Amino acid sequence: MKKSLLVVLLGILLATVSCASAQTEPVRVQEPTIAPTAEVVKDIVTKAPAKVESSGDPVKQGYDIFTGTGGCVACHKIENIPTAIGMVGPELTYIGTDSETRQPGVSAKDYLYESIREPQAFVPEGVERSVPNLMTAAITARLTEDEVTALVAFLLEQK
Repeated sequence: MKKSLLVVLLGILLATVSCASAQTEPVRVQEPTIAPTAEVVKDIVTKAPAKVESSGDPVKQGYDIFTGTGGCVACHKIENIPTAIGMVGPELTYIGTDSETRQPGVSAKDYLYESIREPQAFVPEGVERSVPNLMTAAITARLTEDEVTALVAFLLEQK
């Protein structure tokens, strides 16, 4: 029985090798060229988010940045914000409370500011990131100081 199984397997192997070694014409594949058109660039420019207008309320402005121009919702989740369903960054549903004790000797406000401007400076134990080092300072570098201050004000309200 074992001998016949071995013979069958050897036959299949030989058939596979002989088929693979048959002479065939090479298949030519033409790679697509990447050349953006003016129309595509125009679409990108016209769909860019508008700058957040100062509403006088830093928490409201921070919400607008978090859900809009800051793009935070793409990575972070906050339970009471339907668009904030990100799954690669830490969940921020209770960050206003959590940030009070994350870094001993540092205020919640300063901790959040540092977390936005220098995300790798301090990552507390127990904070899971599905993609380590994904958030870098380059992501938030385009935010002005006023925008970061507003974003911190909004995050401090998440309790």
